[in-house]
Amino acid sequence: MAGAGLTAFLQNLSGGEMIVIAIVALVVLGPERLPELARGAGRMVHKLRTMTEGLQTEVRDVMDDPSMQPLRELGELAARPRQKLTQYALEAEAEERARKEAAVHDLHDAALAEAEAAETEAAEAEAEANEAPEDPAARSNGVGPG
Repeated sequence: MAGAGLTAFLQNLSGGEMIVIAIVALVVLGPERLPELARGAGRMVHKLRTMTEGLQTEVRDVMDDPSMQPLRELGELAARPRQKLTQYALEAEAEERARKEAAVHDLHDAALAEAEAAETEAAEAEAEANEAPEDPAARSNGVGPG
């Protein structure tokens, strides 16, 4: 984190400000010690960046763990509440729409099954009626044709 602050500080310096800092450092430290101090500062900045990158990688690996999903969502909600609440509302609406469509589909399937059952019953009744004797007298005797 300190590396990010130092980097931001250095990025905000203009060219003239950097020249003034270099001249002051040259006068205070002397030409013999300045290169050695610059190398040491460079090593320190490199080491700080390496440690920061390692920490960022470890945190990212932990946060990518599926068991950390609720914590990640909580962090996103805290960072962008309006966007997350909108996302949750849209997801809830989509789930409700899917639930209603499934219910309509189930009702449609049930109606089709009922209609098929009614057609089957009608066809069976018609088949029985066609097999029955046509002579009313034969029906009353119980004697079939033939």
